[in-house]
Amino acid sequence: MVDLPGYRLSGAVASFIFVLFTMKPSDDFRVSGPAHPILARVGEDALLTCQLLPKRTAMHMEVRWYRSEPGTPVFAYRDGSEVTELQMEEYRGRIEWIEDNIAEGSVALKMYNIQPSDSGQYWCRFHEGNYYGETSLLLKVAGLGSAPNIHMEGPVGTEVQLVCTAKGWFPEPQVYWKDITGEELLTVSEHHIQDEDGLFYVEATLVIRNASLETVSCFIHNHILNEEKGSVISIPEKLQTELASLKVIGPFQPILVRVGEDIQLTCSLSPKANAQSMEVRWVRSHRYPAVYVYMDGDYVDGEQMAEYRGRTALVSDAIHEGRLTLQIHNARTSDDGQYRCLFEKDGVYQEASLDLKIVGLGSSPLITMEGLKDGETQLMCTSEGWFPQPHVRWRDMEGKTIPSFSEVLTQGSHGLFRVETFLLVTNSSLVNVTCSISNPLLGEEKIATFSVSEFKMTFSWKMLLLLGLLLAGAAGLIRRKSCKKVNVTLDPNIGHPELILSEGNKHVTHGHSRSQTSHRDLMASSTSRARKGSCQGGGTERWRLGTGRDGSQVLPKTIL
Repeated sequence: MVDLPGYRLSGAVASFIFVLFTMKPSDDFRVSGPAHPILARVGEDALLTCQLLPKRTAMHMEVRWYRSEPGTPVFAYRDGSEVTELQMEEYRGRIEWIEDNIAEGSVALKMYNIQPSDSGQYWCRFHEGNYYGETSLLLKVAGLGSAPNIHMEGPVGTEVQLVCTAKGWFPEPQVYWKDITGEELLTVSEHHIQDEDGLFYVEATLVIRNASLETVSCFIHNHILNEEKGSVISIPEKLQTELASLKVIGPFQPILVRVGEDIQLTCSLSPKANAQSMEVRWVRSHRYPAVYVYMDGDYVDGEQMAEYRGRTALVSDAIHEGRLTLQIHNARTSDDGQYRCLFEKDGVYQEASLDLKIVGLGSSPLITMEGLKDGETQLMCTSEGWFPQPHVRWRDMEGKTIPSFSEVLTQGSHGLFRVETFLLVTNSSLVNVTCSISNPLLGEEKIATFSVSEFKMTFSWKMLLLLGLLLAGAAGLIRRKSCKKVNVTLDPNIGHPELILSEGNKHVTHGHSRSQTSHRDLMASSTSRARKGSCQGGGTERWRLGTGRDGSQVLPKTIL
């Protein structure tokens, strides 16, 4: 086995990688591929082929198909078997190796269920020993999506708005409008979205201001396949439908919802009408993908935006009156903004706009103080959890605004704001200050008050207490170091004992004659000194008795 960073690879794979860095182009053979791009439709299969020239057997060679990096192949063949350890994940289970003509140096790779991500350049490489030859080929993927749907918004005055939509196209298609004479009409706006599968959704808007224009067509064109799909709408016919005379009513005021609470978006038809057979969708800026789609009496999963999946529910108990409510659970800051509610039937729709305001009331402010040079003081006020961007103010005792020194706003991963605002205090007469942070939509604020004088007084008392503790500790340490050590020794060369008192580094020797000081007196004197000394709390004293020249017992040394 061979170790590479983060992987443990087999000997075959290690050998495979080694060869990649030791190969050189061959002069004996070359590789040929298709002269033209290979065209494959989405969902179908594709066959990639390449050929050794001059023709020769490739049974003993290594063959590798790759895209950008040889080390991560689409497919690799070596020693009569596949090398699967390094294969790109997206191709596992989708590749078939065809070696029917390998004796003539011709090989093929069959790729199943072609996807948009398969589009692009591929390389076919043969190598023998330390030599290789390779060629490139281009795979073009194309997909014809749905036929366009033309939706007409109920007339507003003399204007009619048409929206052409289609999905499932690849690559990005072309969209255009034509009138009945074949003349191309000017598109007002065009929108393209690539979904999770890599396919394109298109939405093109046309505004008709000419009342005499009766028939309009929308075409979606795939330039790779040179194919298109079209739809026609008859405006007078659509103006006779049920929804052309109805209106959709939404809330007149913005909807305020706190972060974490549930959102309710209610729309209703006016005058009242049964909406059970209608398509109803809540969208953001475009019809697809949607926040929620109700169609044919049920929820449509495939058209919902990923961020709303599992968070929505429809309240339809009043649908026979044309009133529906969409509930969105656990409001997020990303939910903030404009929504549109669309009712549609027979290609005609009516809509209403809803303004959703997500609000977050953050934490109570916290004020901290930092001393600076030259007697200046800096206050910092912090708070988090606000949305939208809050208003921050410093005020004095009289409620007057004090300009802040600086202000920093940061937005976290959940979109909530954290604020840090700084105030430089240079005026010694400034006693109390307040930091207020308010939500401009809720009209609510949170306030913290800071007393500079009280902080300084508290700080002074704390410093005095700390200084007292330090002094007491220092005094105790000095006392221990200066404690007296009492030593009584008997000099063997003289006939009388000596009492040696040790005081720090200073030694004082007291000599006594045998006739003047008895052994008992020495013991009593030494014991008394030990009891009165400053080290009596340091431990138990031990005494060791010796014998003098005359055979009497003496105290030769004090062991502390």
